[in-house]
Amino acid sequence: MGRGTTLIEAALLQRVPLGCDINPLSAILCNPRLRPPHRDDIQRRLAEIDLTKDVETWDELLVFYHPETLRQISALRDYFLQKQSAGTLDDVDAWLRMVATNRLTGHSGGFFSVYSLPPNQAVSLVSQQRINAKRNQVPPLRDIKALIARKSRNLLSEMGEIDRMIYKKTAALGTCHTGSCSSVPAIAENSVALVVTSPPFLDIVQYDQDNWLRCWFNGIDSKAINIWQWRKPQDWQKAMADVFFELFRILKPNGIVAFEVGEIRKGNIKMEDLVIPVATAAGFHVECVMINAQVFTKTSNCWGIDNDIKGTNTNRIIVLRK
Repeated sequence: MGRGTTLIEAALLQRVPLGCDINPLSAILCNPRLRPPHRDDIQRRLAEIDLTKDVETWDELLVFYHPETLRQISALRDYFLQKQSAGTLDDVDAWLRMVATNRLTGHSGGFFSVYSLPPNQAVSLVSQQRINAKRNQVPPLRDIKALIARKSRNLLSEMGEIDRMIYKKTAALGTCHTGSCSSVPAIAENSVALVVTSPPFLDIVQYDQDNWLRCWFNGIDSKAINIWQWRKPQDWQKAMADVFFELFRILKPNGIVAFEVGEIRKGNIKMEDLVIPVATAAGFHVECVMINAQVFTKTSNCWGIDNDIKGTNTNRIIVLRK
């Protein structure tokens, strides 16, 4: 499920959005976008939240934040965790939490932090210290309520009443499951028409490390999440075999799976060579493999990765039919 883009698109197309991810952070990022509040409600709730409360702060995070900004973030975190514990966290709170989670670190003045990597990759404390030293920077004071309000206005700027009606209809039928995609008993067999998914890449992406700060903000122990991180291709393939048997169970006859993976190990391993044998063993027919030549983004350049040298130079979508 990731950050939920596929589910959002499904809802807008008036399909029933169903998602699954082992990381509870995924539902926190996705659910509010299926139930967007009105901008006036967001403004009222922000005005009601008291960020002057004296709460415990984690001073190590001062490599990212001005002391006052960190105090506000800690107070907001405490507010959300208390509401979550009491069972009173409503759609407006969930939206604010989602936006705040995605504003924690970034590379512009629209984020809570000093200059850092893009928001989907929180660097370590030591790495941020190096960035600060290299750029000769200190964390500036940020008004986190103003930043949340501004981002919310931007996200909702094209949200019309027709879109709200569509969301209300489709989101009520959809669900975000937290668990392994190798077993999703909450989804009935022969009930899904289309699956669009991208599994964990072998040992290329460190998902728990990338999300450690967002997990902290939401009271989640990132190291306690059983995210698959296979080093050997045959181990990854064995795990995917279990997933394909589950996908075959939930799909309707003639249902489609679009299974997106990237090449790894400098292109020496083409992921479809691992996917196709286990997919066909589960009963799927291979329709095609779509290959997209990858042009690297700013995120890749931050790591010193160039095209055709390191990283994922092509993305590959294996299209399967039941």
